[in-house]
Amino acid sequence: MRRAGIALLLAVSLSACGGGGGAVEHVVLTLDWTPNPDHVGFYYARDAGLFRQAELDVAIRAPSDPAAPLKLVAAGGSDLAVSYEQEVFFAAAKKLPVVAVAAVVGQPLNSIMSIDPAIHGLADLKGRSIGITGVPADYAALVSAGLAHDVRVVNVGYTLLPALLSHKVDAVLGMYRNVEGVELEQRGFHPTVIPLDRAGVPTYDELVLVASAERLRSSPEYARMVGRFVAAFLEGTADAQRHPERSLRILGKVTASDHAFLARSTPATLALLGRGCLSEAAWRRFGAWMHDRGLLKSPVSAADVMTTRFLGAHCQ
Repeated sequence: MRRAGIALLLAVSLSACGGGGGAVEHVVLTLDWTPNPDHVGFYYARDAGLFRQAELDVAIRAPSDPAAPLKLVAAGGSDLAVSYEQEVFFAAAKKLPVVAVAAVVGQPLNSIMSIDPAIHGLADLKGRSIGITGVPADYAALVSAGLAHDVRVVNVGYTLLPALLSHKVDAVLGMYRNVEGVELEQRGFHPTVIPLDRAGVPTYDELVLVASAERLRSSPEYARMVGRFVAAFLEGTADAQRHPERSLRILGKVTASDHAFLARSTPATLALLGRGCLSEAAWRRFGAWMHDRGLLKSPVSAADVMTTRFLGAHCQ
């Protein structure tokens, strides 16, 4: 039923733009970071010709600056981008006209991790040290986890993995379960991994596909393109999950990661990918949490930063 629903969404999107045989539209997608297994749905859709079937010629670009993707979409320098739910809320606070149109990874990847065999859960961290990058969201997460006053917080910047491996800290907050979690397993460890939604933070979409809110309002052509893109991307994600070996081969051509890592990270990531659905209720809860924790000075309406208009009946 899921495959049929996505295929129907693609067919409807193509019909809305006049069906097959039209001119191919060039689209620029800017990623959140360098190509990695999180982006498998985009690369699979491109490799399998799903974007081409939707009359789209998609250029996938890595950003020179991780802060740039949303700014590029807002300024018209990129048609679409991959970003984080939290960053979409921050963009709204800065009056950037961007909106999430689909989930790329629809659950938290960011986690608390430890390789200490005596640490199995949050309660075991009390009285221990935890390394963080130092961004405000780290402190907010520690408060929600009930650890803010019970652990020794060490700002290690972005050297989280080295700090953990060298036993500078007992645990870290800020590493991804499908990346560093896999790396730790490859090194022979059995890490304790606690995703943030199991540590008191409301569940959220780790990565989302973002479009220009302004162009969606002013350009029917752009809106139709977004609909076709989303449908093809969702079909690519579903196909990638059904064909993990092909997914691995595709990622091997576009990423700089070694094969051993990809061979473990790819299936781990595929198991975490959802159907692209967005929940306004979940975004309201996460936005309220950001405001309550002081990450947002003023409340931001979920309806202003996400839309389900391009998602099919399978998301209802």
